[in-house]
Amino acid sequence: MEKERKKLSPKAKKAIIAIAVIAGVLAIVIASCNIWAAVEGGKEQTGVSVGYAWSAQDDYSTQKTSALDMGGGDYKILVLTDIHLKNHGTFAAWLGINYLLDGVGKIALDNLVEDVNPDLILVLGDTVLTDRNDMEYERFVKQMDSYEKPWACVFGNHDDEGRADKAKLADVLKTSRYGLFEYGPEDLHGAGNYVIELQRNGVAEYALFMMDSGSSLEFSEGTEGINEKQVEWYCWNMDAFEQKYGKKPANMSFFHIPTPAYTTLDTFEQGERREDSYPHNSTDAIVDAMLENGGTHIFVGHDHSNNFIAGYKGMKLCYATKSSYNCYYSSGMTGGVVLTVDKDNNVKEEIVYF
Repeated sequence: MEKERKKLSPKAKKAIIAIAVIAGVLAIVIASCNIWAAVEGGKEQTGVSVGYAWSAQDDYSTQKTSALDMGGGDYKILVLTDIHLKNHGTFAAWLGINYLLDGVGKIALDNLVEDVNPDLILVLGDTVLTDRNDMEYERFVKQMDSYEKPWACVFGNHDDEGRADKAKLADVLKTSRYGLFEYGPEDLHGAGNYVIELQRNGVAEYALFMMDSGSSLEFSEGTEGINEKQVEWYCWNMDAFEQKYGKKPANMSFFHIPTPAYTTLDTFEQGERREDSYPHNSTDAIVDAMLENGGTHIFVGHDHSNNFIAGYKGMKLCYATKSSYNCYYSSGMTGGVVLTVDKDNNVKEEIVYF
């Protein structure tokens, strides 16, 4: 005799139906969002921003910089990197997990900025990774402007892997109320090669060089990295500072992809290495040029599981700390780096976490 099957109660049937309906609605919402994202991501966006003409033969009086006053005391710079908004490589991205990770990351970053209370914020690239890169840049500009602090950024290798080219992203960045981004010389590699002066009493005591180290779209062409012409531009600017102020200021460079020298480092003042360094430069020409011109620090991003600060031939080669939960990261290694320039223009580095 067959065992009688147990019948579901009316309440259980209703629960199953409700779950099925919710799952169906959720599937429709996710599918609709993904269709919208795919359609929007395919709409090519070309910007109008262009750089200015520059030559190493130009008179030094043509130098273009932004200037910020450090006042008479400490001046704090918060360095961030690899935020990867809407990172499409994250597991289950199509289910909307990226939106959750972005939301949690924004809260953490808001709290970090409030705690540090920096005078200047620098963002070292890979801010987004999505087909709708210009839309995410618009959102990021609003977030950065909400802090009411001067801020500047460079492009990483992934930022232009979307519907918008770098000129369009530059258009978006130029809408910022507090942003210092400049396109820079039109015939230099990439976009976003520019200089920020940190002054006391009207004199540049530190120069911050923001530079484009290249896009993943360029790697196959062999044009990635800080190239010879960018190094020439750096040296020209240092000579221009000397003519203008009678001295070359101490200086730091900020770009996304490390140079080959990073692969040689194994002793760290702070932070740690949890993965290999992946440089795309064929030489360390920018490092050598900085050693000859009073350079003190280079900061990069790109390798998310590294955040070390290391001495190198009298200067420091450093990683910024990954500043989000989107894309891969090492546990306990998310946050930023605070650079404090004291009244005597000495720099203290501190890795801060969230």
